[in-house]
Amino acid sequence: MPMKQRYTRKPGITEREIDDVIFLVNPENEALYHLNSIGAALWRLLEDETSGEEAANILCLAFPDADSTSVKTDMVKLLSELADHQLITRIED
Repeated sequence: MPMKQRYTRKPGITEREIDDVIFLVNPENEALYHLNSIGAALWRLLEDETSGEEAANILCLAFPDADSTSVKTDMVKLLSELADHQLITRIED
C-alpha cells in the first residue's frame, strides 16, 4: 500500500472510545474492530484526508519511545486492514 496514497474515514462508521482504545463498527456488515493507542491515534488523524506518509511522520513524533520502523510497518498493515474492513476510504487522485 503506497505511502503517498491518501485516506479518510468512511462516513457512517460508529465509534466508541474507552480510555486510549477505540472500537469501530461498520453498520453495513456489523463488524466490530478494536484499535490500540497507535491505531486510535491513526483513526483520529483520518478525520481529515491524510496520506500514509503524513500519518507515519505524525505517529512517529507522537510515540517517540516506539521504534519508528515498527510504527510505520504497523501503520501500513493497519491502513490495509481498515480499508479491507471498509472503515476507511482510499482517496483517488
